[in-house]
Amino acid sequence: MKNRKKLTALALGALLLATSAVGIAAASGQLSGSIKITQDNEVDYAKLASVNIDQAVASALKAQPGQVIKAGLENEDGFLVWGVEVALNNQIHEVKIDAKNAKVLKIETDQPDSQKEGSKEKD
Repeated sequence: MKNRKKLTALALGALLLATSAVGIAAASGQLSGSIKITQDNEVDYAKLASVNIDQAVASALKAQPGQVIKAGLENEDGFLVWGVEVALNNQIHEVKIDAKNAKVLKIETDQPDSQKEGSKEKD
């Protein structure tokens, strides 16, 4: 009986530790994809990706409608993702798509460079 209680306590502790680690990664804004990049060689990105550019763009536009400005494979927090920039209402939305399964991992919103404070000096 005592052993069962100890195992239950250990299992609960391990579960709490695992959930805390996931929570910390999410809170820090780190992304977790399906394809881990072990050697950062951009030449190999296309070989590693299961999702092509058309699939990535379709997935991004489904999550964030607008006009695609550019799309490319990127190393994001050590994972291979498609970065798809979508413009809508004077804002740029960077949609991160998993390069293995086309799932949306993250959407960040930013203003275009022309509207950022201090990006261009006036004469």
